[in-house]
Amino acid sequence: AAVPGEVPEVSENSLLRPGWITRAQTNQFDAKPSPLTLGVDVARFGTDKTVICERRGPRFRITRTIDISPTTQVAGEVVAEQRRILAETGQVPSAQVDTVGVGGVVADILREQGALVVDMVAGAAAQEPKRFANARAEWYWQLRDLFEADQVDLDPSDDELAAQLAAIRYELTSKSLIKIESKDDMRARGVHSPGRADAMMLAVGIPATRRPGSGFYNFGYRRRL
Repeated sequence: AAVPGEVPEVSENSLLRPGWITRAQTNQFDAKPSPLTLGVDVARFGTDKTVICERRGPRFRITRTIDISPTTQVAGEVVAEQRRILAETGQVPSAQVDTVGVGGVVADILREQGALVVDMVAGAAAQEPKRFANARAEWYWQLRDLFEADQVDLDPSDDELAAQLAAIRYELTSKSLIKIESKDDMRARGVHSPGRADAMMLAVGIPATRRPGSGFYNFGYRRRL
């Protein structure tokens, strides 16, 4: 929004109200030790970027954006973020990785290294299947609940994240299930891939199930960090 000088289009089915986003940009909450997560949205196309979002309680910050890179390099960037946060807090954040497509390879590399990693499959079934069409819709709604309750602190200078959040829309399926607009539909109306917003959503999401071996802290990994 800040670059072209245009206000993002707001519709009645926008996920977040502009006032909620503006309010979050003015909040100055203290970082909390929990939840402590990294949302990792892995780039799939040439113009996209891999985005890492750090969550410390109500405080969210985009800490790294990475151009299309080998999966080993992306995994290394995630480890570097975990190492930094471990040095600052004494805790290792869980890396909540979008494992659809190439992201699955990144998660496997992290897991082989003993990293604390959680597989996030957006198309998987929601924990509330009678309310949400899939996990992605449920995770974005969890994010919406935080904004509505005024429990979000955003970087006031990150206008790109604010614009992406404002552009997210939802709809109801024929079965009255909440569904988030697909990335293909967003591109069709001229909206770029919301990598920063997706990374923030991944940092919030709670998956219904975890792949065996995922999400367990390896103390040997801490020593290697």
